[in-house]
Amino acid sequence: MKTINPRFLLSAAFLASSSCALADYVDSGPILERERLTGDWGGSRTSLENAGITPFFYYDAIVGANVSGGIQDDEEFTGQIYAGLDLDLEKLFDWEATTMKISMVNRHGDSVSKSVGGIYDPMTIYGGPDGQETILYQIAIDTYINDQLSLKFGRDSQDSDFANDDLYRYSLSTSINGPIRAMMLNEIQIVSFPLAVWHARIKYEVNDEHMFKFGAYQNNENIWENIPGTDFGIDSDDGITYMAQYDWTPMINDRPAQLYVGVAHTELDYTDFKGESANSLSRLYAHFDFQPNENLTLFAFGAYTSQEELAQTPLQVSAGANYKGLIPGRDEDRTVAFVTYAELSDDYGDSIGEDLDYEMVFELGHRVQLTPAFYIQPSVQYIKNPGGTGDIDDAVVVGAWLGMSF
Repeated sequence: MKTINPRFLLSAAFLASSSCALADYVDSGPILERERLTGDWGGSRTSLENAGITPFFYYDAIVGANVSGGIQDDEEFTGQIYAGLDLDLEKLFDWEATTMKISMVNRHGDSVSKSVGGIYDPMTIYGGPDGQETILYQIAIDTYINDQLSLKFGRDSQDSDFANDDLYRYSLSTSINGPIRAMMLNEIQIVSFPLAVWHARIKYEVNDEHMFKFGAYQNNENIWENIPGTDFGIDSDDGITYMAQYDWTPMINDRPAQLYVGVAHTELDYTDFKGESANSLSRLYAHFDFQPNENLTLFAFGAYTSQEELAQTPLQVSAGANYKGLIPGRDEDRTVAFVTYAELSDDYGDSIGEDLDYEMVFELGHRVQLTPAFYIQPSVQYIKNPGGTGDIDDAVVVGAWLGMSF
């Protein structure tokens, strides 16, 4: 077993304390009550929001250590800045029921993922191929045509509208956090935060319980090479991914529930794991959550395709529990538990000369909401059969997530 180097924890603590000190300097309001650490900027933030301009700035950091198993012991720090503007174009230009989002992301640091050897990353905010990336993310307009029908277009990722839920965002592992990860591995049916592509999405809200969404998104085999987000081109060999999703939010025994089911269908010139040509891939996905009481939410989701010649993970099933206020007196804290089962493709295994089976990820964490604008979340992950080969020992990853809103 290996312990975490104290410098990582000291760095996180210094960052948090520095942020709090800066916030006190910028705004004299009680820091423990602020939604954002830097307060109201002497009234300037409220004035901007009233004019239709809402700036946002979030900083997240994860310290993680692979302390047992995997390929080798390791410890890393990774961080992320997410900043931008939400624009109310009705207030700004009298464009009725229309908003716009412009954002950027900076990711820095490294992850223990390569030392674990699994298909999922235990440090979900780790950056792009080189770890150090500044990315132009969203440039998207959303407009309501009437009370029920809205149109969104521009540059964004599918997980802003499809195959995702806020409940996933409490996990340090990409096996849960973000869109349903099986849809991103190897064949890249969808992209996620912070990579944006050209798209158009239509949403039809039938009533408070029923909603339909349809979208079309740019795709190509090298889509992640545009991680800076500055290539706005559409090439002749680009494909397209069509998304369709139905959302239902009923009450079950007077308690809220949610179900969504969807399909992703990609038209793109693929080369499959057998070296043969293919031109389409389809996958079904679904999510269900239920609140048996006001504090506990249980959920499960998954995705499946029969096209093992194209999909590295043809089947993924995940489940979780999120309990708010488990510890007396800590009403805003969250205690979370997750599990993911991923079945790996035999065809993919043959292509890399391995006899693959499955990988499982178990995670337990507790988010301490120190203030409305600041939390820290210790977590432990157990990765069973990393990479699905049976050649890598089960791994234990411990870590902590620090999140702040400025």
